[in-house]
Amino acid sequence: MSETRATTRVLFLTRRYPPSRGGAQTHAFKLFTYLDQRAPTRLIALKAESILHLAWFMPLTFVRAAVHLLLGRADIVYFADGVVASLAWALTPFKGRAKFCCSLFGLEMTFGNRWARDLMGAGVRRCDGIAVISDNSLQIAAQTWDIDAERMRLIYLGAEPEELPEDRDTVLRRAFEEKYGIDFDHDRVVLNLGRQVPRKGVAAFVEQGLALLDPDIKILIVGGGPDAERIAVGRDKLERPERVLLLGVLDDDVCSMLRRHCDLFLMPNVSTPGDVEGYGIAPLEAMYFGTPVVAFAVDALVEAVREGGWLITPGDYQEFAEAVHAYYALAPARRAEVNAQAREYCLREYGWDTASARYAELFEEIQS
Repeated sequence: MSETRATTRVLFLTRRYPPSRGGAQTHAFKLFTYLDQRAPTRLIALKAESILHLAWFMPLTFVRAAVHLLLGRADIVYFADGVVASLAWALTPFKGRAKFCCSLFGLEMTFGNRWARDLMGAGVRRCDGIAVISDNSLQIAAQTWDIDAERMRLIYLGAEPEELPEDRDTVLRRAFEEKYGIDFDHDRVVLNLGRQVPRKGVAAFVEQGLALLDPDIKILIVGGGPDAERIAVGRDKLERPERVLLLGVLDDDVCSMLRRHCDLFLMPNVSTPGDVEGYGIAPLEAMYFGTPVVAFAVDALVEAVREGGWLITPGDYQEFAEAVHAYYALAPARRAEVNAQAREYCLREYGWDTASARYAELFEEIQS
């Protein structure tokens, strides 16, 4: 990171921020933290889970942002996604000397309500800088909102989950192994972690793909969501349902431990109209801990898993299972190399210092 702190004042607006969970929340938290080390950055964030809170957050954010612009307190107004960027249209009369910049994830551009989509598009087009988190998102923006590709900048998100101290990791691992009867050193254990929605494909994998895996391979499924019940029903129909552990929402520290000690991270996504995987931060966070990924080549997973794992023909569960088996067939030394390559790839391509530097460069360019 640069030793000199820039004087550019950034007003950072986001509707998704911890303690609510998700890839966009992680993006907002990490990017704000790193940007604030580079330049004075003021945060206006919605920290609640339900989208119903947007009813008060959006008008209040408009008023607060307008005041900052009228008083000349911001050089850059950064809208963390397309939904918040819809405010750019209304804030244009207050811009003064400030510039607007936004990030696009992809999901907001495929939102089912056309009125809301058009409103977001109008705001995004008012922005001086547009960062897209994947080439997939860039293509969607060009097609949906007719935005010239030259106006957009591809900036990958960072993926640096918290690493536990060794003693904390050991305590959590031993407690988990005792509770669930798992030995990470000897058992074959794979992981899926995320919000369980249809596009993640976990329910379909339990129904169609799990039986193709060797019967001693256990799968840990972490996270809640609208597909959780379907996953449970599918698990109960298996010949050996005990091999599937439905763990629900877990503490962040336990998730960190699981990313480190499971053998593979599975992303059996399915193509879902109106609901795209705009980036794929979950597999990158697994790779950060040296856990390779097996994923269907769907949406932006094609970009996220350029290295560090295997991309599988969408819907081909036999090929998916064969990739899992191929990993386990490797000699221990070769598996260790594959694990190390996954971590190296994540650190090289998705460090937050690198991501924040690219945003800072974009801010400087649109100001000049």
